[in-house]
Amino acid sequence: MMTAQLPAVDYRVDCADAKWRAIESINALVLKPGDRLLLRAGCRWQGMLQPKGSGIEGHIISIDRYGEGAKPAIDGAGGEAAVLLYNQQFWDIGNLELTNDASAAGLRRGLLVKAENTGGPLRHIHITGLDIHNVKGQLGADMISKCTGGIGFEAITTAKPGRFDDVLIENNYIHSLDNMGVYLNTDVGPHPRDPQWEELRHTRVVVRRNRLEDIGKNAICIRASLAPLIEANIIRKAAARYHGNAIYVFGCKDAVMQGNEVSHTQYLDLEGAAFDSDYNSEGTIIQYNYSHDNGGGLADVCNNPASKPPRGYNDGTIIRYNVSRNEGYRVIAFDGPATNTSIYNNTLVIPPNTKPHIIEFDLFGKSPGYPDHVSIRNNIIVNLGEGTYLWGGATNYSFDTNCFSGKAAPADLNDPGKILGDPGFSNVASVTEGIASVIGYRLKPESRCAGSGVAVPSNGGRDIVGVVLPAKTDRGALQTPSARRLR
Repeated sequence: MMTAQLPAVDYRVDCADAKWRAIESINALVLKPGDRLLLRAGCRWQGMLQPKGSGIEGHIISIDRYGEGAKPAIDGAGGEAAVLLYNQQFWDIGNLELTNDASAAGLRRGLLVKAENTGGPLRHIHITGLDIHNVKGQLGADMISKCTGGIGFEAITTAKPGRFDDVLIENNYIHSLDNMGVYLNTDVGPHPRDPQWEELRHTRVVVRRNRLEDIGKNAICIRASLAPLIEANIIRKAAARYHGNAIYVFGCKDAVMQGNEVSHTQYLDLEGAAFDSDYNSEGTIIQYNYSHDNGGGLADVCNNPASKPPRGYNDGTIIRYNVSRNEGYRVIAFDGPATNTSIYNNTLVIPPNTKPHIIEFDLFGKSPGYPDHVSIRNNIIVNLGEGTYLWGGATNYSFDTNCFSGKAAPADLNDPGKILGDPGFSNVASVTEGIASVIGYRLKPESRCAGSGVAVPSNGGRDIVGVVLPAKTDRGALQTPSARRLR
């Protein structure tokens, strides 16, 4: 027998009303499926907003604003979070301003969603249109510090398995805070080769069209997820106060990072890349991104061989159709024995008066092991500075059909299909801020790089600006629709 669904209620909460002046009065509400908690624009509350109740499929509980004016603001006052959901599901949260400042660092977030010993997935948590700033988290590389910052999802599984399904983080502005911008974590660190992967992996995770600026460490970190999608975000000045990469995935399978613009990530003697395919991951794809002015470059592919079995792997990463310009210490780096990495159809521009490692094969800390089986094809590398290559002890790496312009590639770089000389970009001067500006690196039709790329199976089907790829592709990240096709 089905239970009748009670009519949904809109709670219009105005801080000018004595009934709703204290945040504790809002927290006393027990919301039912379909209810909406609407906060008056221009209002401010102090303390942690912890609404009660869960929605059901088709009847979502939502928090949003009503009225004209500034977004309603929640000041967490130095507590655990400005907004907390605990073992709740089917929630939409949108159009709030969240802060959580303090005089000293601590375990603070703007918004925290926690699943503790749930025995199954918590579903449908959508977060949109938030302005989150001035959260005084805890700087550091330890896991406690990595669970502080702007938006946090934490699964705790000490007694029962738990995970998240259908997470959407979209159109938020996250800035001026420590330690992390957005993070999704599980306490026991599951990964694709873990026996508990099926019951602990997060699913349907999307982080899209957010803007993140001045983030203490990492801007976006997604862990233990199946096919997470991180796309169309703009990130400026990650690792502002502690070393880190702007966007990274760890313990994930088939993650996709695409269409993002990342710039001015600091290189603080470690990391500093726009994108990191971190260890315990398989099938990561980094594509259609614009990386510029990052201290640690476009991408880092990482594997720690010293981690306990069956951990310590990074297999099948693909880096394709990205544009990199004016990077710092390195452009594409490997740390540790990643396997079966494919790097193709990227445009890498090293300007004068710079000297990064263009391709760097290195160890993971003091642990032994270098990359094995790295394929580097169809890229355009314009080295107008003093860019170099660091081979280390890498094995079975190959170059094929790349274009080298500017400073000559080293003599020990064997590329049977290489082209030397100016690739013939259409409008270099127009490439500045904004991912749309990379169109200036499209080739002129008469370029020798047009239509001369080697075939790459399952190449994604499009270039960085969405042009469909023909059978004979150009070299580099941009396809020339009217290009003369070489036979």
